[in-house]
Amino acid sequence: MFYLVDVEEKVGVEAQKLKQNIKESIEEKLEEMHLKEENGVFLGVVEIKNVGETGEILPERPYIYFDVNYTTLFFQPVQNEIVEGTIAEIAEFGPFVRLGPIDAFIHISQITKEKLTYNPEQDIITTKDGKFVIKKDEKVRALVANSSISEERIRVNLTMRQDGLGLIRLLEKEKKLKKKEEKKK
Repeated sequence: MFYLVDVEEKVGVEAQKLKQNIKESIEEKLEEMHLKEENGVFLGVVEIKNVGETGEILPERPYIYFDVNYTTLFFQPVQNEIVEGTIAEIAEFGPFVRLGPIDAFIHISQITKEKLTYNPEQDIITTKDGKFVIKKDEKVRALVANSSISEERIRVNLTMRQDGLGLIRLLEKEKKLKKKEEKKK
């Protein structure tokens, strides 16, 4: 999910943004350049390892280009990966789960095998009998069903229907019950 990428590329910095410390100017430029791309969601520059000694000026371009070798941190959800997050928003069709820098989606049909409905007055998703309730700020464990990240958008779909997945408070309660049963044996 989180991973480091070593990159070598030419980075153009506007002359007026050059500072005494060229690495600082380049890091600021890199932060502007990389937001979302095929590697995932860019979280930041970890380390600038090397900057070419001289910059290159190209005709009709307002930048000074430097050869730069740096390491970045990316976030990329991987299919079938188990993740934990917090419910950030409840919608009629399912909750959105905050996973680090992004919100992923769980369709209401992928939460549990039981039939669920959305209650707009309370902003919750619940079973008819009210024994199972999902609300904002709940912690969940889910599986990444699929994901796609591009410059235009981020789309991550989750499921919680398999064993060992779901609301963390219920999973912990279930675990405690199993331990009690094992002690009785």
